[in-house]
Amino acid sequence: MKKYAVIIEYAIGTDKGCDGFRPDTKPLLKSLRKIANIDGEVVFYNPDRKKELFKYIENIKQKTIVISRINPGNLDEVDEYFVFLKSLSDIGVDVHTHPDVMINLDFKDILEKLKNSLIGDKGTQFYNTFSSFKKEFPTILEKYRVRVLKTNYGSTGEGVYLVNLRDDDSIICTEAVDNIKYFYENMEEFLTAFKEKFTHDDSNEVYFKGKSGFVGCRYLPRINEGEIRVLLVQDKIVSIVHKKPQSGEFSATLFSGAQYQYFKPDNKKYQDAVKLTKKALKSIEKHLTGQPYPLLWTMDYIKDYDNKGNDSLVLSEINCSCVGVTTQLEICDEVAKVFL
Repeated sequence: MKKYAVIIEYAIGTDKGCDGFRPDTKPLLKSLRKIANIDGEVVFYNPDRKKELFKYIENIKQKTIVISRINPGNLDEVDEYFVFLKSLSDIGVDVHTHPDVMINLDFKDILEKLKNSLIGDKGTQFYNTFSSFKKEFPTILEKYRVRVLKTNYGSTGEGVYLVNLRDDDSIICTEAVDNIKYFYENMEEFLTAFKEKFTHDDSNEVYFKGKSGFVGCRYLPRINEGEIRVLLVQDKIVSIVHKKPQSGEFSATLFSGAQYQYFKPDNKKYQDAVKLTKKALKSIEKHLTGQPYPLLWTMDYIKDYDNKGNDSLVLSEINCSCVGVTTQLEICDEVAKVFL
């Protein structure tokens, strides 16, 4: 049966071009037509009209492929959108990336789930509630003096904090998204301020139940050398991106002023990252719940040293909900090849 692609966007967000679309959406549709001979269209998701959109997609006579190109951070009701995508999958629509996969890989608690794998860090913890955070985090911070806290769901550095305990027991908390520093005289003051950052689970949520909270990670000083991003289309590595923070900063996002350099997967300098990622796919596979690997996703690493003083790589995050390729539009052809 002839296939038909529906690319779903959202009208609101900072990821739009002057025409109101993501700059990589129309090129993706063009690649689907050119590479896979699949026609299609772009539609906009409106939470108030999701039933109409569902019915519209359901009534398409061809074998339908849905490709979600929405940054969930732009949505007020992300759980509702995930349920919408799951409902489409349940009626036979080929949904990419499947929400079951996004909920497992795109949240920071995957770092805790993978902490005993070859890409994880054993010291990673997930604090689902403020009470567990209040009980455990002060002891951890006292021991290591510096920790990184990441809200379980966020992007572009939002909700990521570098927490430093100083010799006088005061605390400096730096937010990655804008590198703004907050000062607290003691642990009690820090905990009081941080309490409001914990959200409570909504009993009506399907996907987000048990997902609120923060992941605590070891601070890796070699972040100043940059973060290594491995970009994949399903299980194929298609690009390497080196993300270098501004001098003296720890955030490697474009929003914080980091510089990005792009390399092909065969670049000799990054073969350690390529080989490690290929091996790590086995650890990732069990979190796919029987679904394919994400259509377009990244595994980000920070350099560290192993017990013998040799270079090693530690996973810092996975992104799979809406990875942008505006500066690498040739990757749209690689995405289209999935549907040949």
